[in-house]
Formats: sequence, C-alpha cells, structure tokens
Amino acid sequence: MKIRIENRIAKVVQNAEILDKRAYFTLDVDGVVKRKNMNYTIPGMVFCEDDSIFNTILEKESNKIEREKEKKIDRLSNISLEKLKDNFVKLVVKGEIEFSKRYGKELALRNSEEFLKVLFNLSLMDNPEFNKPLMALAMKEILNSVGWIDEIGYLVISYFTKQKYDLNALENALETETVLSNDIENLSLVAYKKVLNAYSYKNEKKYKNILNTEILKNEEKEMSEIEKQILKNIKF
Repeated sequence: MKIRIENRIAKVVQNAEILDKRAYFTLDVDGVVKRKNMNYTIPGMVFCEDDSIFNTILEKESNKIEREKEKKIDRLSNISLEKLKDNFVKLVVKGEIEFSKRYGKELALRNSEEFLKVLFNLSLMDNPEFNKPLMALAMKEILNSVGWIDEIGYLVISYFTKQKYDLNALENALETETVLSNDIENLSLVAYKKVLNAYSYKNEKKYKNILNTEILKNEEKEMSEIEKQILKNIKF
C-alpha cells in the first residue's frame, strides 16, 4: 500500500486545486437541501489496486469550475496539544475551513496519533452515509506512508468541514450495550466499523448503536467499481 500511495501522490497533489469543492452542502430559500457526494480520489489513491479505475476517478473528480486556490497552511505555535484538539473539533463541526486546516496541520505535525484519534472520532459523530470514516482511514495510511502533505491534508479537512455535520443520530443514540454483526457489505458501514474498532471512545456505546441502526435498515446499494475495489481492501 505504501508503494501505491507513493506512486500516486504526485498526481493528486498536482490536481489538488480542482479536486476540492466550494461546498458539499447547500440550502436555498425554499428549504431545499443538496449534498454532494464525497470525492473518492483520496480513498481510491490508498485502497484501489487497479490503476485504470483510480485514474478514471481522478479525471472524473477533477473539475476546473470548482477550483479552490490553495494557500500555504501556516503553523500554530505556542498552543497546547489539548487546546489544539479541542479547537480542531469545534472548528470542523462549525464548518470553519480556514482555521480548521491550521489547527489540523499543527496537531498532525505535533502528534500524528492524537490527530488521527480526533479525526476518527469526528468521523463517527456524523451520519455514516457521508463516508467520513473512509476518508479518515485513507488519511491514516497516507500519514503512515508519506507523512503530512499540505494539499492532501487540506482536501481531507475540507471534506470534513464543508460537508456539514448531521448530528441527529448522535444526539438520539442510546448508551446501551450492542452486539454488532460481522456480515456487512455496505462500504460506508464497513469503514464506520473499522474506525470504531480502531480506538476507545467516550461515546463508543452510542456509536455502536448508530452503526447497528444503519445495519438493521439493510438497504442494499449499487456500488461503483471504485467502491467495490475499496471495499475489498478494507473489509474485515
């Protein structure tokens, strides 16, 4: 996997400005909500074995109309680790990308494991259908393989920040013991479970109940070729 990431990272960095989206969530005056799907380029870079499928998704997701000019992400000195973590969570959930990326970078460079724990926890808070756990899993492999890269870190944090949080399931989840099924074929739920098993979380019982509720819905979804490839590589 490390070699795969190293071979593809230059292509993604080169196209980073046209891989982001100005917004993943919009709301109009009539109350019509529109959400754009996650860009699979970064998870594909990590988990898709087939180069042709990866190249296809990279080309498909590169959109010059959505170009977001990237700026250098400055470091934040003289801030404690705990303050970095606390502020990063608040800024991401509030949707403030400019400060989120700075706190995220500083945290990742200061302590990559703590950064991943926070990122994983943030991914579990949200609606599983938004696939933030999958993006978090990809970021972990990237950090472990090539370290922090501004363009990649920005794209990950941008998705976490711009895809506005849906905390309804978390707010209503019960803190009861739950036994989870191992028979899951849904990509977003497999990724959610893998992230859930990665660390211990204060809200672990709630997260398990969120996942169990989604599993019980038993909604089969048709997957694209890149989703099939990714699922094959992350499945338990």
